[in-house]
Amino acid sequence: MPTTLHAKTFVIDGEWSAVGSMNFDNRSMALNNESTLMVLDQTMGRQMMQIYVDDLHHGEEITLETFRQRSWWQRLVQGGASLVMRVL
Repeated sequence: MPTTLHAKTFVIDGEWSAVGSMNFDNRSMALNNESTLMVLDQTMGRQMMQIYVDDLHHGEEITLETFRQRSWWQRLVQGGASLVMRVL
């Protein structure tokens, strides 16, 4: 894929937009040092929707069948990553 930006984004009714690193759960809101920018603007909402639609063209759907067909190497790497996930 061309680029990766790990952010949480959403658009509601083409008018409310949010971009940030915060997960929408109690732990993130109370304990984690993360932030999210929220905007009430139709122009921004349209731009965010267009970015989302454009991103769909670069995505790849992973079905359960595809996931099960991973190579032994992919399974090994993913298993190793899950072991050290908490310290990353």
